[in-house]
Amino acid sequence: MSEMVGDVRRRIQPVVDGSSSDSTTGKPGSEVQSHSHSDPPVPIPSQGGPYPLVQGSAQTARRPIPEPRGPTSWFVHSRQRPWITYRAELNVSWWLLLGVAFLSRFWRLDFPRYVLFDEVHFGKFASYYLTRTFFFDVHPPLGKLIFAAVGYVNGFDGSFLFTTIGVEYPAAVPYVIMRSTSALAGVLLVPCVYEIMTELGFTHRAAILASIFTILDNSLVIQSRVIMLDSFLILFTYLSILCYLKFYHIRDRPFSHAWHTWLVCTGVALGCLLGVKYTGLLGLGCVGLLTLCDLWQLIGDPAINLLDLLLHTLLRGLYLLGIPMAMNLALFYIHLLILVQSGPGNAFVSKPFRNSLLQGTESAVVTEVSPNATLLRYGSHFSLRSSDLSCWLHSHEHLYPLKYPDGRGSSYQQQVTCYEFKDYNNLWHVRKPGLDPDNVSFENDTAPVRNKDVVELIHLGTTKLLNSHDVAAPLTPTHQEVATYINYSAQFVPYLRWRVEALGLQDGEPVYWEPGQLKLRLIHEHSKQAMASTGKRLPEWAFQQYEVVTDRAVEGSQTVWVMEELTMPNGTNRTAMLQEEAELKKAVKKRLKSEESDENDTMYFFEKYFELQYHMVTAHGNLGDHQFGAPPQNWPLIGKTLPYWLDETNNAQVTLIGNPLLWWFSTVAIGVFLALTVFYLLRRKRLNFDLSQGEHSTQPHTQDAFQHWCSSGGVLLVGWVVHYAPYFLLSRVLFLHHYLPALPCKFMLLAAVCEHAYVWIRSLPRPLHTLYYLLLLLLCVLVLTSFLVFAPFTYGYPALSREEIQWRLWKPSWDLLFR
Repeated sequence: MSEMVGDVRRRIQPVVDGSSSDSTTGKPGSEVQSHSHSDPPVPIPSQGGPYPLVQGSAQTARRPIPEPRGPTSWFVHSRQRPWITYRAELNVSWWLLLGVAFLSRFWRLDFPRYVLFDEVHFGKFASYYLTRTFFFDVHPPLGKLIFAAVGYVNGFDGSFLFTTIGVEYPAAVPYVIMRSTSALAGVLLVPCVYEIMTELGFTHRAAILASIFTILDNSLVIQSRVIMLDSFLILFTYLSILCYLKFYHIRDRPFSHAWHTWLVCTGVALGCLLGVKYTGLLGLGCVGLLTLCDLWQLIGDPAINLLDLLLHTLLRGLYLLGIPMAMNLALFYIHLLILVQSGPGNAFVSKPFRNSLLQGTESAVVTEVSPNATLLRYGSHFSLRSSDLSCWLHSHEHLYPLKYPDGRGSSYQQQVTCYEFKDYNNLWHVRKPGLDPDNVSFENDTAPVRNKDVVELIHLGTTKLLNSHDVAAPLTPTHQEVATYINYSAQFVPYLRWRVEALGLQDGEPVYWEPGQLKLRLIHEHSKQAMASTGKRLPEWAFQQYEVVTDRAVEGSQTVWVMEELTMPNGTNRTAMLQEEAELKKAVKKRLKSEESDENDTMYFFEKYFELQYHMVTAHGNLGDHQFGAPPQNWPLIGKTLPYWLDETNNAQVTLIGNPLLWWFSTVAIGVFLALTVFYLLRRKRLNFDLSQGEHSTQPHTQDAFQHWCSSGGVLLVGWVVHYAPYFLLSRVLFLHHYLPALPCKFMLLAAVCEHAYVWIRSLPRPLHTLYYLLLLLLCVLVLTSFLVFAPFTYGYPALSREEIQWRLWKPSWDLLFR
């Protein structure tokens, strides 16, 4: 009993004293543990806790008090997870590259404030869209519609016609915004290159390297800063390849939403590509080769039955061919829906096509022959006045200087100018071609001259033949010189022929003359350029007369000449000549009357569409020679450059030239890739597997690294070949900018070769790894230095001195202009 009372006292004591102590240590705050295993431990909190003490019993008890509640809440936060969540990761290097690309393309985009090279064409086409004037071009409408839409949104009314290179833009022309569309396409090319590299299995290091190369190429920068189509062409080419690679990587989920989405995106990108230029067929061929390889893999998969394989093929054909065809039809429908007024394109289409257009001021179609009109015959003498200037086509015995003050050479032939006063040296004689150019004679062939006839023109005062050739004009070096032929033991026969194009006449129609009424163009048969007067006065060696050139912008007003004086040939039978003229007038009048009955004939869309396609294909083969033309074999090493603009007062200029070091290094990379591939194949034939499992491999087999080298590198090599080799089959004049769609493949291959070097050194000591990265840095520094050296030709700023330009003339074949 006493033991029990003592135990109770020991248990009550901590509460009475207001403290507790461990039975062994006596430390305050310890809980009292029961000595019996049958009794559960009873915690007795210290006084002042939430449970008040209850006195009067052998064991102190505590009464629980409920927790105090907070204020009542009307709204409860939902703990349900969102239906759609997306966790984004920021690739800092990707965005930095995009920002640098933006700066390189948009910096000083407003300079120069002059029409550059082919802006004379595509800017003019945008103006025609805005005035709804029908025109003809060899390219599909998408790129031109983009320029027209941008101009329309920014208040451009199409009144400025981009007549010739070097014309200053008026304040009302939003040329900077129009150039910005090309610049934006050039910016977006950089992330496309980055993504293609990663989709092909290369590291982000290689993707960054390829993007840097794309940013620092002068030619790609230049082409994205002008109102031309090539920037769109290059972007849509690589966007279509990227979309197909995205689709290829989800082929293990056939017929899923993502599978259809990426295949449709590829088809839309191809449709945009073919809507810009038909050379986009090369990009379609690239995607087609990837598709064939993809289907070949599916054929070898026994898990895919025949029905699914057929469905795979049909859907690829529907998306990759059907969508581009539908988009092409839609674009031409919009094109014809807008262009309803007759215009300069009338000369290229049939009579029913012309009849479907509204007659405008540009058509100038001859509807009757005046009784006072005289038939233009071979053997006639006449003078030609420029429609823009009060001056006449003129020549004299003085020759072009052997060398101009800027160091350029001339043809050293007899000058042809535009003279402001009437003079005997303004008279020219027309004869049929094919006669001996060194034995000029005025033959008595008096046959009528018909529209589109090819003729030769003899200067009466000096009996020299009018010609043009691939020599730069004295003041406008982007155009060709016009001279009269002097035999320096050279075969100039192809350069002596001109095609007569009388405005408003059909092909083969007899040409009639009335004083001041007959307007015509003289198209140089070899270069397909039109003779024009630039309005620039030549120096003292040409007596301050106006410069005459040939101009690629054939449809401008500067190429129109008015026949003012005409002296008929002294035919042996004047009566027969007059009778023939009367009969021809009756025949023309009868034909015109018969055509009045079918003027309202309806021509449907598909008839117009196929007629335009035919003329576009045939016109591609009729593009003649040009002084700055470059054959394909000159492209990889920049054998030729292409001047876009030269300032009239200093050496500020825009010239299409690539980054020389980058182009040369990437060309070498192609040879290195081919040599290494052959080396690996020969070594593997002898069971020597040089490529071990690399960082691209997903399976522990030596085949993976080698397969990645061949497949991913092969895609880039084939892409370069497909966009380059077909140009060797063309006989038309070609320029350096035709090579630009092949460039990104070459740059990516250079980055792939640089990355592949790491495969050989990764197992070597760490100092060699550092050396590898230092060499990569050195390569980038060299490419950047080369870019900056030629940046004045890219941005047209600053103007260099003659000595500075000559120092940059790394190859004598480059056309870098200076005064």
